[in-house]
Amino acid sequence: MQGAPSSARVVIVGGGIGGVSAAYHLAALGCKDVVLLERARLSSGTTWHSTGNMETYRADPLIFEMVRYAADLYPRIAAAAGRDIGWRVVGRVMYTDREDRWREMGTLPELGRARGIEIDLLTPPQLRQRLPILAQDGLLGGIWVPSDARVNPSDAVDAFARLARSCGVSIREHCAAQEISVRGGAVQGVVTSRGTIACESVVLAAGLWSGDVASTCRLALPLHALEHQYLITQPFGVERDMPLFLSFDDQLYGREEVGGIIVGSLDDAAIPISTAALPRDFASCLLTERWDQFEPYLATAMRRFPALATVPVKMLLNGPESFTPDGRMLLGPVPGVSGLFAACGFNSNGMALAPAAGRYLAEWIIEGAPSADVAPLDVRRFSPVQALPEHVRERVTEIPSYHCRMHAAEDDYATARNLRRSPLHAELESHGARFSSINGWERALWLTRDLDRLPAPGASWLERVADEVAAAGEAALLVDRSTDVKWTVLGPGALRWLEDQVRPLAAHGALLVPLAGAHGEIAALVRVLERRPDHCTLTASPDQETYLAEWLRRNLPRHLEARDETMTLACLELRGPRRHSILESAMRLHEARRYEDAINASTVLTLGCESARAAWRSLAEHGLGSGLRTGGHFAEEAVRIARGVPAFARELGTSMRIAELEPAREHRPAPARHRRLRLTAFASTMPRLGFGERNVILDRGRVVGEITSCVRLPGWDTALALGRLRTEVETSAALETPASGKLWPLARRGSAWQRLVEGSRA
Repeated sequence: MQGAPSSARVVIVGGGIGGVSAAYHLAALGCKDVVLLERARLSSGTTWHSTGNMETYRADPLIFEMVRYAADLYPRIAAAAGRDIGWRVVGRVMYTDREDRWREMGTLPELGRARGIEIDLLTPPQLRQRLPILAQDGLLGGIWVPSDARVNPSDAVDAFARLARSCGVSIREHCAAQEISVRGGAVQGVVTSRGTIACESVVLAAGLWSGDVASTCRLALPLHALEHQYLITQPFGVERDMPLFLSFDDQLYGREEVGGIIVGSLDDAAIPISTAALPRDFASCLLTERWDQFEPYLATAMRRFPALATVPVKMLLNGPESFTPDGRMLLGPVPGVSGLFAACGFNSNGMALAPAAGRYLAEWIIEGAPSADVAPLDVRRFSPVQALPEHVRERVTEIPSYHCRMHAAEDDYATARNLRRSPLHAELESHGARFSSINGWERALWLTRDLDRLPAPGASWLERVADEVAAAGEAALLVDRSTDVKWTVLGPGALRWLEDQVRPLAAHGALLVPLAGAHGEIAALVRVLERRPDHCTLTASPDQETYLAEWLRRNLPRHLEARDETMTLACLELRGPRRHSILESAMRLHEARRYEDAINASTVLTLGCESARAAWRSLAEHGLGSGLRTGGHFAEEAVRIARGVPAFARELGTSMRIAELEPAREHRPAPARHRRLRLTAFASTMPRLGFGERNVILDRGRVVGEITSCVRLPGWDTALALGRLRTEVETSAALETPASGKLWPLARRGSAWQRLVEGSRA
């Protein structure tokens, strides 16, 4: 048995598809001093029992591009390794019996064309023609995605491993990682069952065991294992190239398997399982069949696929897979220890996402940033409270089924709620606030009644939000921002140090400023409130809790102290032209620090949590005669988009560099693979009301950017949007974006943020 090397630049823990992809891509970028550790055999954890299905169309632009990359890479990997990995393009049928889903499907062909992928609508008879085992009774229709494919997971792992080895990567099977060595907050090495390996970076790609490995350096990862089952039938003459099938409404998926079929379920109340409950030598093993859990889905499957009533069952396979609190994988730097990275928690999407995840991770390690905006997958999107075992275990039970449903604006997870509440929660609740969870906080989205006014009978949530936004423009709007992250930096020279960090924009008086990471990337987007020589206060949106804490950990000088005051300080934001007169009368009664935010055209108040309720009521009382309304996050979001102010992880994030916001003369060279992007505000006549999802921007059919935020409220003439546009796009270009099955023109518009940046370049 071969021992472990004494040192390496990078050690990868885990020999599944995520680990071998990271190894291959590191070698492809020239980093060949890599050791991959697998405690058993390659692909023996979760990968081997994956069905290997590849959905090439995904609504999310990032996931879409990741799967497109995988679909392009797998055949090339097979050819380069000289290994048949079972890659077959068989297409996919998706079907529905629901009117709302059928309407949504009707918009997909245009969205597909915009992204360069073919999607066809199918009638019930056409569904049966494509998928002969399907009973068309009761179905409204479906779609056909001819580019969808399948791959043999273990063979794909072997192909990646062969190529990684040929480039010099050292792969050690039957070599367990026992501990990550850390000194001074940074990775020093990995203790293995065959010795210690000194290294600069460690990649956690051990699937559902990644959290166990992270715990050896006192870190917690927000992932937990679930039991996942699929049924395999005996052969009954199914053609080898039968398409894949998927129904979100039935919560079923499947494909052909050796002349029979596989049928898997996306369970309600999925069953969590702890790694501690698995045998110590668990590898290539399965869990006990749970027919009582699978029977409701089997009943539906037998109705859709009548052959199942007579075909013998080969087995009900039950294997553990790791899930996260929001159903998205964990990718990138793990907060708390420098040099530690994650590529795990794939939520049953490992074969589809791991090729691109390995690429982005390699870029992160070697070049300091990935070539795509992977903020939705970044490990740092979670707060520490979300990584608590009891929270993760409860939340993941609803992840498989949650993402099958079509959700209204007020929908949110039912589990692991009310972990943290604003000091004004009860006040907001008494006014009918609709709450949503954000990083463990309960945040009000909108209020169903306001002060002494009741909503009009039958008023929709959109009309409520529109009223709140109108108040912000015509009178005054009061919003609770107590869920925002709040840090105070104390010590001699605190202000001077901070100004050095935010120099590009702070000199122009902006309160909203980006913070730079080690490689010039935007590590956080904060508001600077208190600015005294020895005392500075930073606030950020609640989703940046870990980003900001990690930035402070890495950058704060030893002579300064940083205090997290999120739980002790309340924060209120008052918008609108009448806010100053309201404040003059109300704030004489309460002690609160007051800050003017020119970019957001608002006044921010901070005060002790114990005083928050009295201050809120005083402002409400004194504002009644001035048209004051109380509102929630959706109103603030609509105003933000209207003013063109960027949000972290949407318009600005770790994929962008601070240099892109600085004067042109200060631009630093970036890797050629990084396309330069320009923040741009748009208006469009697209008719759909509400908040839009991320979407592509087209110039004569070519993707040239991405819509990152979009809103249209009742009474608005146009939809307003923010996006990132490639800098080479001409100002005269006729830009469009797909929505509701059509292409809609995008007109550029000015914004407060744009004027700020242009002023900084003057």
